[in-house]
Amino acid sequence: MAMEVITPGFIIMWFGLATIVAAIPVYLGAPTSVVLITFAVTLLILTVFVRRIFTNRLTDKGGSLTNASSLIGQQAVVVETIDPVKATGKVRVRKEVWSAGTKGAETIAVDQIVIVKALDGVKLLVAKE
Repeated sequence: MAMEVITPGFIIMWFGLATIVAAIPVYLGAPTSVVLITFAVTLLILTVFVRRIFTNRLTDKGGSLTNASSLIGQQAVVVETIDPVKATGKVRVRKEVWSAGTKGAETIAVDQIVIVKALDGVKLLVAKE
């Protein structure tokens, strides 16, 4: 279990499960060759097929949004004049104040309502509504 934490991709777990399955023929008194074949086949099946199912279910498909990217399309209120020449400006979105800018050269005054169009690092790019 500890090794699985430091190795990405669910690899070590399949060896453990294959060993448990291979213990069945050992318990039944099967020859070593049967035990090794059971281990190898089980490991192959688990690694190729079951691992794919696990990774597909646990991998983010890009559908979840971070808090910042979920702001795109939201309304905001300008709390500090947005001046593209001075590269200053702030907006309030959902009770949070963010640095803001515009894609164009327009200045947007305080108390104007704007729409968040994009994210540029930690700065929101906005446009007048």
